[in-house]
Amino acid sequence: METLKNPTETKAIKEHNCSFCGDEIVKGTIYEKSTHKNDGDVYDWKSHKHCSDLAERLKMHEAAIDSGYEGVSSDFFMETIHYEHDGLLLKQLPKNDINNYSDIIEQFRKVKWRDKFWFVIRYYNRMDKLKAEKINESI
Repeated sequence: METLKNPTETKAIKEHNCSFCGDEIVKGTIYEKSTHKNDGDVYDWKSHKHCSDLAERLKMHEAAIDSGYEGVSSDFFMETIHYEHDGLLLKQLPKNDINNYSDIIEQFRKVKWRDKFWFVIRYYNRMDKLKAEKINESI
């Protein structure tokens, strides 16, 4: 894959679908757009700002390349969110009793992808807020 035009923030003049999550990019919102070439095909990659930010935060681009992919596909994005969600929730369980929570862990796996996605976004937004509050307290 070759990047022909790096991501730029663009205001949507019509509806699009996010190349990461598949949800609609609503007319009038700011989204990121880049242009790529793969096997002779030229295409635009359009994504919500929060999806691009999350892919960056979770270092998906590096992980995709390390896994042998040329870039982050929507499948790779969704799979990464799935594992991140499970990992964040598993960290909340007591390490020494993890085997006692197999029924809860099984329930994690039944959560709809969209709910996992928003959980991960809210989690990192909350971490950013706590970090900013901590910085402000130390000033």
